[in-house]
Amino acid sequence: MRIRSTILCSAAFGAMAFGCVPTAAAAQEADGVTSDAEASDDATIVVVGIRGSVEAANETKRNSKQIVDSVVAEDVGKLPDNNVPEALSRVTGVQIDRARGQGQSVTIRGLSEIQTTINGNQTNLGDGRSLNLADIPAELLKQVDVYKTRTADQVEGGIAGTVNVELRRPMDLNRGWTIAGSARGVYDDISEKVSPYGSLLVAKRMDAGDGEIGFLVNASWTKNFYRENYIESESPFETVIDGDTVVIPYRAQYGLESGHVTRPSINAVLQWKPSDNLDFVLEGGYLGSREKRSVERLYVQDMPFLSADSYSDIELMPDGQTVKSLTLTNPNGIPAGIDAQYNSFHSNLYTTNFEAHWRGDRAQINASVQYNWSNEGNYFVEQILRPGALTSATVDFASDQYKGGVPSITFNGADLSDADSYVVDRFQDNRGGSKNKEFAAQADLTLQLSDAHFLRNFQAGFRYNRRLTSRYYGYRDGFPRIGGARTPLSDFPGGDSASLTGPDIAGVDSASWYRIPGSVVRDNIDAIRAYIQQNDPGNAERFSSEFPPSDQGQTFDSTENNFAFYGQLNYGFDALGFPIDGSAGVRYVNTWGKSFSFNYRPGDASNGFQDIVEESPGRGNYTDILPSVTALLHFTPKLQLRLSYTTNVQRPSFYNTRPFYFAETRANPPVIFAGNPGLKAQREQAFDASAEYYFGRGGLISLAGYYKKATGFLYYSREPVENLAEYGLPGQSGFVEQLRNAGDGTFAGIEGSVQSFFDFLPGIGKNFGVSLNASHILEARVEYPYPEEFPGAFDSPNTSKWTANAALFYDTPKFSARVAFNYRSPYRLFVWTNNPAYSWYNDDTYRLDAAINYTPVKWMTLSLEGGNILGHDVYRYFGKEKLLPLGVRTLGRTVQGSVRFRF
Repeated sequence: MRIRSTILCSAAFGAMAFGCVPTAAAAQEADGVTSDAEASDDATIVVVGIRGSVEAANETKRNSKQIVDSVVAEDVGKLPDNNVPEALSRVTGVQIDRARGQGQSVTIRGLSEIQTTINGNQTNLGDGRSLNLADIPAELLKQVDVYKTRTADQVEGGIAGTVNVELRRPMDLNRGWTIAGSARGVYDDISEKVSPYGSLLVAKRMDAGDGEIGFLVNASWTKNFYRENYIESESPFETVIDGDTVVIPYRAQYGLESGHVTRPSINAVLQWKPSDNLDFVLEGGYLGSREKRSVERLYVQDMPFLSADSYSDIELMPDGQTVKSLTLTNPNGIPAGIDAQYNSFHSNLYTTNFEAHWRGDRAQINASVQYNWSNEGNYFVEQILRPGALTSATVDFASDQYKGGVPSITFNGADLSDADSYVVDRFQDNRGGSKNKEFAAQADLTLQLSDAHFLRNFQAGFRYNRRLTSRYYGYRDGFPRIGGARTPLSDFPGGDSASLTGPDIAGVDSASWYRIPGSVVRDNIDAIRAYIQQNDPGNAERFSSEFPPSDQGQTFDSTENNFAFYGQLNYGFDALGFPIDGSAGVRYVNTWGKSFSFNYRPGDASNGFQDIVEESPGRGNYTDILPSVTALLHFTPKLQLRLSYTTNVQRPSFYNTRPFYFAETRANPPVIFAGNPGLKAQREQAFDASAEYYFGRGGLISLAGYYKKATGFLYYSREPVENLAEYGLPGQSGFVEQLRNAGDGTFAGIEGSVQSFFDFLPGIGKNFGVSLNASHILEARVEYPYPEEFPGAFDSPNTSKWTANAALFYDTPKFSARVAFNYRSPYRLFVWTNNPAYSWYNDDTYRLDAAINYTPVKWMTLSLEGGNILGHDVYRYFGKEKLLPLGVRTLGRTVQGSVRFRF
């Protein structure tokens, strides 16, 4: 079904995108009028069209003290892509991952530790240090700025950089009423569903006495459907078979992931300007997310840890160590089955902000106060099923069913289509989430010292921030048995609704299996709890409540305070025959707080085998001094060179620093699972240079380079400890599993971009434009605590050597078109510390998108867009030298139609 619908969608879109350009162009005026920005009576600029978007982004970059790149909405409610990460993928030096139908995580110059701000104010969700950029609807945005460097007057908090999301305000718009909105539908060829999007903005800007006042309400609602099919293996371990050490993945599986995400949001602003030198802003906003996600897998696992007589027909990869294929046999059953999960996620972020701005002849004061609160969480149900007697399976980890190789599983002698043979092995549900309350106040003073002397102005300010965060979590397992045997699927609540499912990947012969649809399990949860209480007496008490009891080791309450003060001098001179200006400043930051969690370990016969639980408080206090220096050399009015030295700090997460441990004393030797209150913050020093040449309308040629040194990178590992006294086990040795700080990191790279409209061409040719950019990371190295004995040992995760973008534009007042290509080279997904040579890698990815816009009347624009037109999927493997395929995950092609209106 996917192939057929893809051909139809691609053919239709291709005809429109490339066939319509000459026709529409011919309909334009002969002189090829471009889409100039519209201006109000008092020169307020409202960006309209592709050219206006490019010009506005260039002006932001040109006039900034920092190194910054921007994406500006083409019109009210029209960002170039469907969400913030997708739009940022076009920015030089930015890399993203895509999952569940949309762009997701973002890295800047190889680093993922990003700070997020809304209208310049630090914004966090739950107990995190940022918010999910994918949850911010594109329809609400004016522009998105990527700050790659930081000056002393900016909030500290992300060694990768800062992504600032700027929402619209009434004074951004023309006088009078503005009513704008959009409606669109996005069709995905894998889910075969249409995702609806809608937005509405109502604003008015008017005179008020000697000044003016304005209000704005901007709302959006989206529902994104997705489905992704995948085949993969995971976690290669070393094991010994017949005296030889080999490497076998822990698990192989077929799977599919499907669901939908609903995102309601609203932003309301009141802006008052009583005089030319005084204005106030009061705004509040809400960003919400509701997701239903189903994950269904057919698996075989524990493969490195079976008895020696379980293995046969072993075939190795060319390296002579990695297992390519094998057969597992056990007459009592192999560890295999069906794992079906159903997740309900939610998040709610409420933001409030009050600002006051005063401007005098020689001084300016800006002050603001924010209070935000948020919560996020999920409820998860899982069923583990076994189809009949699974006694043998043949697994080929590198079958030729997909280019590059993918796992293939054959269950020998098993009939997966016989629903009557299925039994329920285990049921689990868990519930977790976090809450956050955050207050911030800040004030900034700017004093104009001179207009022509070396010291131009002095800036100083302070910021106080207080966060109260907490996390809750609990889970429970039930093992329903009848007469000591596993419960037949048909007897389990909801079992009569079991149906076949399985992935659909072109060229891959994958299996189908039965499971109870997750929504059916969720709807029958009360009956399931009662059934487990009856048929699993040992867990009856745990299932007597609506939700699982609290797992105290996963819960915590934290309070964090932060005070910052900065001073900054802005200078300028013309001693070398051309103007030079810049800034030099320092930011002092003091962070202090406390956290509260629990320690526990299993009891013994002396206390009736009851867990021993102890309260565990923790405190911390540290300071940072963050200097920064910038210089901007204006060789000509068009050519400038930007230089900077900056520092930054990234605080560890509340969850990872909670003062908790669980002592698993039933293991031999004991194993401690712990938080790490001793984690150090990540700190960075960066040297940057950016040469920029601006020409024409929207023309830019730039070349930038950077060198970063950072400390405090994180990794998770199990390490031997001689004395576990601090974990309540004096004199005993064992292992401690926790997050730890790695060694130093070094990042260096170059970036280049060229963009221009062809104003020099005659006729309709002047309406065409092009944008090209590329980023090459020369070094992205983190010194992990193991020998550098294999290729990629110190590769930084999430870092591609190459990223490139190419786009062709056509822009007139009535018709515009865009074709954009994005490429990202292979990168390490994360560090597999149990066997780091087999860390996960993502193969290179590329994406072709296109869009056409037609404005039949001034107040309405019709659009047709295609995404992932080439149908590229995500392919992964183990080890930098592709020691073994990991698998493939399919990504859908999309076609969307939309209508936008604006009065």
